[in-house]
Amino acid sequence: MQTILIMCAVIVTLAFVALVIQAVLTLAQIRHTAKAVEFLALNADGKLTALDPIVDAVKAVSNGISAGWFGVARAVYGFFSKRAGS
Repeated sequence: MQTILIMCAVIVTLAFVALVIQAVLTLAQIRHTAKAVEFLALNADGKLTALDPIVDAVKAVSNGISAGWFGVARAVYGFFSKRAGS
């Protein structure tokens, strides 16, 4: 009986050591990823401002579509879908 308890203690100890090693490796990878994200965030600011004209153009097109005939079609569809559901 004592041999079984010793074997169980050894197995539990080895499992705990494996868990600790895996936790350390995971934390090291998280640290590396956090540094990469920080570097990306610091360098992306200047590059994203170059996209402002494109974003403004997409907003203008989106506003034009939603304010024009598309808005009327959506309102008509909403009216008929509410009546069909009643």
